[in-house]
Amino acid sequence: MAKMSTGFRLTVYPLLWCVSMLPFPVLYLLSDFICFLLYRVVGYRKTVVRTNLANSFPEKTELERLRIERLFYSHLADMMLETIKGMTISAPELLRRMKLLNTDVLQSLVDRHRSAIIVMSHCGNWEWVCLAADITSPQNAQCVYKTLSNANWDAWFLQVRSRFGTQPHPMEKILRVMASQKNEVNVTAFIGDQNPSNGQNAYWTRFLGQDTCFMTGSEKIARKLDQAVYYMQVVKVKRGFYECTLSLLCDESPSSGENEITEAIVRATESDIRQQPQHWLWSHRRWKHKRN
Repeated sequence: MAKMSTGFRLTVYPLLWCVSMLPFPVLYLLSDFICFLLYRVVGYRKTVVRTNLANSFPEKTELERLRIERLFYSHLADMMLETIKGMTISAPELLRRMKLLNTDVLQSLVDRHRSAIIVMSHCGNWEWVCLAADITSPQNAQCVYKTLSNANWDAWFLQVRSRFGTQPHPMEKILRVMASQKNEVNVTAFIGDQNPSNGQNAYWTRFLGQDTCFMTGSEKIARKLDQAVYYMQVVKVKRGFYECTLSLLCDESPSSGENEITEAIVRATESDIRQQPQHWLWSHRRWKHKRN
């Protein structure tokens, strides 16, 4: 497991902690300033964002896409600071701001002694979902993450995500971890719109009007371990407040057709993005792979 260097602990970590201690009104004033820097001054990945929006929503006018673009940068700045806020936010405050509307779904899984995979997208605030998972669900909660190349930031994210008991596991080890838990009842959160490292062994389909490759790991694990699959929509109700809803995609995974679950994840993700386009991660280079 990655560890923070002494230099990071003595310089960057205290700064992050000070930011996390800011009250929310001040935090969002800082977010407005960061948004201005990212959007107006630096132009952070603006070409990527505009290209993604133009290719995904050719039916929208340029003014409509520019409005989504501006709102996206505001949300991106909020996300950055809300993630830092995760260092010190209290459990009651987190649960007040990140609500799961149908907790009965999780309880029914416990009652049936059944584990499940929960797939999310880069919509809303996925970091707070991970942070709140174990104190929201009646069963053990864990999340799958992609290891960062920077060991300091990788260790920092692990520390924040696991504050309230959620167990983060690297993507390359998750099958072995979940297989060892076959006698337990767990929910495991995956990010379903993560870009594969290459498009050769991925599942290709049409997504937001474009040929797009998707990883099939969550489907393969669900079928192998006989776990139900749900999609979690995370809706930003207002600044700093989110509501989550679980929707069943497949209950009998082993009997599903090949790529059937992955296709269901794709369609749920696309519907989610179309409902709240300003809250998806448009700066992500999602379409860098090309279909042969």
